[in-house]
Amino acid sequence: MVEADFDVQDFEDRHRSDPKTPVRFFLHPVEIGIVDGMRKFRDVEMCEISVPGSQSNRPVKKVNEIVKRRFAAQYAKWKASGHAEQMVEGTHLTEVTWLTRSQVEELAYIHVRTLEQLAELNDNVCSRMPGFYDLKRKAAAFLVQGKKNAPILNLQKQLDEEKAKNLVLQQNIDSMSKRLAALEDDDDSPKPKRRKKG
Repeated sequence: MVEADFDVQDFEDRHRSDPKTPVRFFLHPVEIGIVDGMRKFRDVEMCEISVPGSQSNRPVKKVNEIVKRRFAAQYAKWKASGHAEQMVEGTHLTEVTWLTRSQVEELAYIHVRTLEQLAELNDNVCSRMPGFYDLKRKAAAFLVQGKKNAPILNLQKQLDEEKAKNLVLQQNIDSMSKRLAALEDDDDSPKPKRRKKG
């Protein structure tokens, strides 16, 4: 009998610590809904696992307790390194159409990642960065306008949901009508006559 040169437990126990597998942790924005007329996001911890020997197989998954236990050393190093930026919630700057890509990158460099953070940016920071006062004012005005538009957008969302429900109901009615018509056609078809026993 040939002995394996690996520990079978590595494949059977997903909860066991796995310090050798290359894994990359990062934050990924996930939409949580529309608040005050704007799409809001929350950062979620994610990881990309590199499967040794495969360039294309790189599963990406949400960090949960199993991932934290399995990659405990890598996760702790990521958290301690400062690369794990503070998780934020709000309207991510990548969603703001009036910001250029370079402005988004400049703001990310100073750890401003949401429209709400930009609107509350310290004046001292704005004074050192040309054009940031204007961006700050525009962000504040945009948030105020979003709050004003929120009731209209909420009504539009409700209307869209009702339309979707009505469409499903209409499809169900059409389906039942076809079934009923098929049953009525079966009832109208001539029945074979029974032979009399004799």
